[in-house]
Parts: sequence; structure tokens; C-alpha cells
Amino acid sequence: MRPHIAPEDRILRARQEFFETGSVSDQKVSTLLLRSWERSRGYGLQASSRLLRDAARLSAPLGIEEANAQLVGHSRSEMERLHHAFSGGNWLVALVNAEGVVVRSVGGEHATTRELVSVLRPGTDVSERTIGTNGPGSALVERRPMLIRGHEHFLDEAAEFTCAAVPLVDPFGAPAGALDISYLYTPSQIDPLQLLATAARAIENQMLDSLNNVTVVRFHYRPDMLRTPYAALLAVSYDGYVIGANQSARATLCLGDGSLKRLEFSSLFDLPLPQLIVASRLSTPALVHRHSGVRLYASASEHQGKELQHATEPAHRGAGVGSAAGVARAASRAATHGSTASALAQPGDESYLMADSRLQASFDKARRAFDRDIPVIVYGETGTGKEVFAQRLHTGGPRHGGSLVAINCFALPASLIESELFGYEHGAFTGGRRGGAPGKFEEAHNGTLFLDEIGDMPFDVQGRLLRVLQERKVTRLGSSREIAVNISLICATHRSLPELVAEGKFREDLFYRLSGVSITLPPLRERSDLRQLIDWLLAREALNVFAEHAPYRLDDDALDTLLNYRWPGNVRELRSVLRAAAALGDSDGEIRAEHLPLELVEQVETARLNTPLSSCAPGTLAAMETDAIRQALELHHGNIAATARSLGIGRATLHRKLNKM
Repeated sequence: MRPHIAPEDRILRARQEFFETGSVSDQKVSTLLLRSWERSRGYGLQASSRLLRDAARLSAPLGIEEANAQLVGHSRSEMERLHHAFSGGNWLVALVNAEGVVVRSVGGEHATTRELVSVLRPGTDVSERTIGTNGPGSALVERRPMLIRGHEHFLDEAAEFTCAAVPLVDPFGAPAGALDISYLYTPSQIDPLQLLATAARAIENQMLDSLNNVTVVRFHYRPDMLRTPYAALLAVSYDGYVIGANQSARATLCLGDGSLKRLEFSSLFDLPLPQLIVASRLSTPALVHRHSGVRLYASASEHQGKELQHATEPAHRGAGVGSAAGVARAASRAATHGSTASALAQPGDESYLMADSRLQASFDKARRAFDRDIPVIVYGETGTGKEVFAQRLHTGGPRHGGSLVAINCFALPASLIESELFGYEHGAFTGGRRGGAPGKFEEAHNGTLFLDEIGDMPFDVQGRLLRVLQERKVTRLGSSREIAVNISLICATHRSLPELVAEGKFREDLFYRLSGVSITLPPLRERSDLRQLIDWLLAREALNVFAEHAPYRLDDDALDTLLNYRWPGNVRELRSVLRAAAALGDSDGEIRAEHLPLELVEQVETARLNTPLSSCAPGTLAAMETDAIRQALELHHGNIAATARSLGIGRATLHRKLNKM
């Protein structure tokens, strides 16, 4: 029977053996520790070197905290919490960046820790390469928690300390730093790693939670754990891709370390992201299932920010564009400031309007110009979302604190548009309000004026508009007093302003004054995010109809029909069709092709049948269709689903055609 050897004696024997022979026998130390010693020796370090004081002496504390402001900001509250938890002992809490440099330390008030404070001051390099085996330096290399006691340190001079450290990983899988607790070594000291690990999880969650222009999804096996540091978190871009995850999510979903390569949220869970967002607004965690059948509880919240970039280029500021939360905040702010933009979309109705890459690029272009006070003209077919586009520009624009005031130049009679724009004094015309009224320019002061359908503005009013835009002053009808106005300007139209100028219907000088930046919104039939938009609008309809979350589902035929329709009325038509289909759908929420408008279904089927047979004589079309159906039925032995798939039509459509044969 081997005699008992105290842990500290075992470590001393292991050190002696390692420095004499280059190896350690009989598992005197852990593999992790031995590996770190070997790395330290490989760096050319000597155990007897006096490197700790040199590292501290050569540190550059000035500006180090400011240079790591994001990391410090995310960690501040947890560091204070740890400091209070260990305030009765000789402890020092330190934050180290990814390069192994101390960026902040808290504690060390006791006289006995004065030496520790002098070593772990901001700017000190504690990487393994610089001072050998130590808690934070080794944790960064191994990417796992490390507890280094006394003589386990590589340097002899560090034997008086104990360091416990946990690495920090950013949402994209890259090392962000390490959180460390150091104290004077005694054999009976407690192990603080569990407390450190909890704090590190909270810091990593804060990193992910701070991302902009993403939806943050929380999930756990227990609903009461969703708001704890133990929740799994995902950051999802607005085109449905997972761009970030905390370590709990990576472990639960088996995602591995590092970046996430084009991972779609829909490949992870059975509930579409838009429906999860809607369910979360009801303050009740949604029950979701992995495609493997595992049951989890989840919630989702949208994070919007002013800086925008494509979701395929992750950065700490976030990804993607568009946010329902942003539209809701804008509507709330507009109501507070008395906005008259009643024609704009209701909060959250069209939150997925900008998941399309072309829309993302257009919005980013328009935003950069708008931020510099350059007018923006938005072209697009009716129903493409020009109003929502304007709303979002205002929300992130330089005058977002003011009102967004909209006026439809086509909807107002020519006799009224002038008084609506410029206001009027008492007695300016018969039927006017007693005391007069301000115009839209005055209402939009320190805010944004949105001139919808600018191409339909009467020609004689265009001259006054030009003068106001040039002079930034407005004169009410019936008055000679000029009123200064400070506005941002957005115009929208479905007509070509250059063509109207050529026809003499639009002032050329006004056109050049307005056309700082022009963008064109693509029609719905050309957009890549139609599926996301369908899911989102159905989720919104479920929220409007049901007191609790009860999502609608489209069967394959209905979805296929919606995806192949031309949508001449764009998003406005899509919303109307989905609302009607939801009302006609089954009690369990399923929507089938038979619940869609008949003319819509027939148009899609006609387009399908005409595409391969466009060269056939009109009189033979029906006969060829019948023959094609009979041949397909025979080929698939009467299987309706297989026959419909081979013909490229839905099952409901096939049944309808069979009934006519």
C-alpha cells in the first residue's frame, strides 16, 4: 500500500521530475497541467525567471480599459457580483482579453493582497507565452476552465498564488477573453470555478443579447430557466440564418465550436421563427420540438440597431435588416409626438419586409444618404411597402425624435393639397378652421415629411414646394409671415418621375431638388423572402384572432400556389389573401389550396400548363391536359399525391380536374 502524499508534496515532486527529466511519471499531475508545462518550456521560459514583476512593470495601463470597452461593459456587473461574493477574503477578480492582457481588476483591498494587485494590474500580459502556466493564460489556450494552485504555476515566483479562470467565448465562437479570480495560496482554499463558470455564462449571454438587428432565441428543457445564465441562446438574422450561439446552445444542438456556416433556424426546430416571435409577445414560452423529437421551451425577442449589414457577414454589431420591434417603437414615438401618418402600416404588420437581399442593399444605400440629410425617392409598384420603408428610414434617421408626417398627394383634391402642405390662416378660405391650422411642413418640424405619390402632385403646387425646400421656410395661405422648418424628406411614387418631366407634368427643377438618392423596391414576385413573409403574416393573423398562440399551417399545395402566384397587388394583396384563407381554414389551423381564392389558384395552374405547351394549338390544350393526367395516373398506379407532384400541380387541383373529366 502506497503511503499518502499530500497534494502539495506530490506537485513539488512532479516539478522536480519534470525539470530534471522533461517528463512526469505515475500521473502525479493532470494531463492538462503537464501539457501547459510543456508549452511553457517550449516558449523558452525558465521556472526561476522573475517574469511576473517584469510583465507588470512593462504593462501599459493607460487606455487599456477604453480599448476593450465592449468586453469591459459586458463583464462589469458580473465582476462586481463576484467581488461582493468574495469580499471577505484576499481575492482579486480580473478580466483578461483574448490576447491575455489584463483589462480590468476589482478587489485587493486587503494589505495581504497588495502583491497580487501589483501583478494583476490593467495592462499586464498574463498569457502563457509570457509568464507560463497560470489560470487565465492557460484557460485561453485550452479553452476550458483552469484552476492553478501554488507550485502548479510554471514560474517559481507564482507559487504563492492560486488562479481560477474560465474562458469567455463570443457569439461567433471566437475567444473573447477570460474571467479570473486570484488569491494567496493556502492548501485548504475553496474551489471558485463553479461560481466563475456561472458568471462567465452570464457575460457570454450579455454579449449575444447586445447584438443588433437579430432575433435572440432562448430555449431550455425547463421554462423557468429561460431567463437564467443557463439558458441556450441563438442569434438569428432576419433572413432566418443562425449567426451566433452561446456555449449552452452549441452543446444542446451539437453545433460544435467556431462559426456557423449558413445554418437555417428552420433546420433546428419545427416552429417557424415568426410564429415563435408572436408567441413570445404573449409572455408565454412556446413549446417547440427538435426535428429529432426532443421537446424544449423557447422564447424570442427582436433586437434592432441603427448600424446595418448583411447577415452573411457576422460582426459584434449584429446582422440583417428590419425589425418588428423597430416599427412598433416608431409608431409609439409617432403617437407621442402627434404624428398624422395614419396611412402607414400598423406596428409589426410587415416586420419581415426586408429579409430580401435587394431590399437590404436598397435600405442601406438610402439610410446612408438619409443620415446626411439627403432627400430619398422610393420607387415601387403599389403595395410593395414604400410606406414601411419610409417609416424605417425615419426610425433610424437624424430626426427620429420628431414626428413622421405623411401626406398622399394623389388622395387629396388639388384644391386642398396646398392648404394641407403649407397650412392656412383664419379667413384664408371659406370653411377653414377658426384660427387657421398648421400644414404638414410645420407638423414635421424637427422630424420627417413623407410625400407619398409625389408624381401626382398638381403642377402649380410643385413650385411652392420647391421654394420651401430651397429656403427651409413656409408661408401659410393668407399670411405673409415665414416660418422656419427643419425636416428630413422622403418621397415615394409608382410613376417614373423622369418620364413625367419629359411629358411636362413634373417640374424639372423640383425633380433635381428631390432626387438626392433614388431606390426601387422590387415587386413581391421578384423577392427571395416570400416564404418568410408568408410565415410572418400568418403568425400576425394568429395573434390578432386567437387569445393564445395558435399558429396557422399551410399544406404543401397551398404553399406551392402562394409561392408561384404573380402577386400584382404585392404585399397588400398577400395580406388580404392570407387573412381570408385563415378565416376559411380548418379549425386546427390548417390552410389548404381550396381555402385560397379560386381565381388565384386557376391563374397559377393556367400558367403552369401554358409554360410547356405554349406552341400547341388552343383547341388541343384541354385534350392534351386530359391525356397528360391519364398517363401520369397510370404511371403512378393511381397514386394522387405522386401524380400531382409529377404534373407540377397541387392535389386539390388534380381532384378538381378529375371531377371534370
